Amino acid sequence: MISVKSLPSSAGKIGLAPGSLVHVGVPPGAETRISVIKYGRETFSERQVASAADILPSSEQQTVTWVNVEGLSDVGLIEELGRNFNIHPLVLEDILNTHQRPKFEEYEDYLFISLKAISLGRDAFSVEYEQISLILTGNVVLTFRERADDFFLPLRKRLSDEKGRLRNQGPDYLTYVILDTVVDHYFVLQDSLDSVFEALDEELLDNPGPATLSTIQGIKRELIFIRRTVSSLREMLAEMLRSDSYLIQEKVFLYLRDVNDHAIRITEAVDTYRDMVTGMMEVYLSSISNRTNEIMKVLTVFASIFIPLTFIAGIYGMNFEYMPELKWKWSYPLLWCGFILIPLGLLGYFRKKKWL
Repeated sequence: MISVKSLPSSAGKIGLAPGSLVHVGVPPGAETRISVIKYGRETFSERQVASAADILPSSEQQTVTWVNVEGLSDVGLIEELGRNFNIHPLVLEDILNTHQRPKFEEYEDYLFISLKAISLGRDAFSVEYEQISLILTGNVVLTFRERADDFFLPLRKRLSDEKGRLRNQGPDYLTYVILDTVVDHYFVLQDSLDSVFEALDEELLDNPGPATLSTIQGIKRELIFIRRTVSSLREMLAEMLRSDSYLIQEKVFLYLRDVNDHAIRITEAVDTYRDMVTGMMEVYLSSISNRTNEIMKVLTVFASIFIPLTFIAGIYGMNFEYMPELKWKWSYPLLWCGFILIPLGLLGYFRKKKWL
């Protein structure tokens, strides 16, 4: 998965012909790993394969084959897999280029789907993105991911459960479930955002500081990328719902519409969060402004108190030869009385005006 702070570069593809297969993304940390799951109403098997030669289109109509490729470092293996299933080189290029926007494309014998999965990073609040590509062809579903982890573990457990509905459905339903799994992770992110905003609200009311501003700005940056990703996801799902491909049964469109509704809800939630961030920024700036005003008020009070004292001290600090009051016996005590009574009088006046 990649963070928005370290987006990969496409420099390696400059000057290459269309369809040239080059992995574009964060350098992979693990080798390419392929798992093959076959299942039907009464059957289930899962195995790891080392070569694309072990994976060929299946003629069995009663079973569904799910080929899950994790890690995109082995370009040759992915190219061979594409030849086995007659996948166009431009599609393979899109799979290896992890900069792709979510998209849906129809071909004669297969459908290509690309979308972004979102998960929480390890920082206070950071979001990591991973491109997931999916191909639906016949009774086979191929998925391509950047990393090897447990993202699809709940789905594999559902498939191994004999009582689950998933075992009785076709490859188009598996495609829907994969899309739904990706979208469900957006709701996990939404729950995390709710918690972050609650904590920020308390911090803004109690003791906002530079760290608060840094957090707000960080969330604002993340929301820009999230909004862009979710908007593209909505467009992809809407285009998919307009498809008349024979590879998707009519009943599956009902489920896809539900996924699209979820994407709309997430988009609306992200828009709400962006408004909240703007409001929090205004509250923070207002709080800092109020704090500055309080400091300036205190400084002004002190200045107002010392201005008359400084004026008196300045008069008697002048080097005039003739100042008759300097000869008076009570001049010095009277001066100190003035130095005490003037500040007390000013403080009383400020309190009466409710300036303190």
